[in-house]
Amino acid sequence: MSSLRTRARDGDRNALCNALDAAYAEGQMDGAEHRERTATALRATTLGELKALVADLQLERPIALLPPDRPQRPKGARWAGVLVALALLGIGFGVGHAAGRSSAPSAAASAAPVGAGGAGGGVAPVVVTPAGLHTPEGFGRLVDDLRARLGATTVADATIYPEYAVLTVPVDGSPGRAQSYTYRGGLDGPGPAGTRDADLPLVDLATIDARTALGLVAGAPQSLKVADPTSRYMIVDDEGDGPRIAVYASNDFGETGYLEARPDGSIVAVHPHEAD
Repeated sequence: MSSLRTRARDGDRNALCNALDAAYAEGQMDGAEHRERTATALRATTLGELKALVADLQLERPIALLPPDRPQRPKGARWAGVLVALALLGIGFGVGHAAGRSSAPSAAASAAPVGAGGAGGGVAPVVVTPAGLHTPEGFGRLVDDLRARLGATTVADATIYPEYAVLTVPVDGSPGRAQSYTYRGGLDGPGPAGTRDADLPLVDLATIDARTALGLVAGAPQSLKVADPTSRYMIVDDEGDGPRIAVYASNDFGETGYLEARPDGSIVAVHPHEAD
């Protein structure tokens, strides 16, 4: 029987990150906490460290790779590893390759109606096809729909997957509270209100250069050394030092990595997958 001191594998870390993604999408944590826990999971060395990251979450299903609860106290999650300067050398091909590919508009976002007659008076939401939100057209549609629904395009944070997005928006008149919205071709929500740091700046999604941001996402396999990624998403937020974009990628082999950049594409930090 494995113990909490058992060394973690890449597959264990990947399973844990998937569980954190699901919990974030359900509103169990905000973008900053999701990013911090994910970064910690990517560097965890034992199963105990991984288990501590989800101990307070409601999981849709148990993570089979983690051991059952033990009488001993799990070790606290810790950060490990540093950014090596050589990691930045791997960015050149990934981002450059992505920029070349993203220069041509994509037709992935389509306007196919679903259903009829909703609470909005019979106007069916637009369906953004898979990968649509990772195109300039799909990202632009998200911004337009956010403006049409809420009258503004500012958010506390936004996590954007290829087929859907999760947005955290402050409650009007209560900057220390926020509500979660889900976007799948139409804005669903809000969910129950939660607390947020009222001193943290908001981010205006309308000011984000979609081609630059999505170029980082498209270049993730090369930049993060994650071949054939099955999961790619980006988080847009501001923790007090200016808007930033965090890009995450993982694949079925448990290889994961992430990077942080400014909206103009300048790289802040890179944490690529490191082969054993």
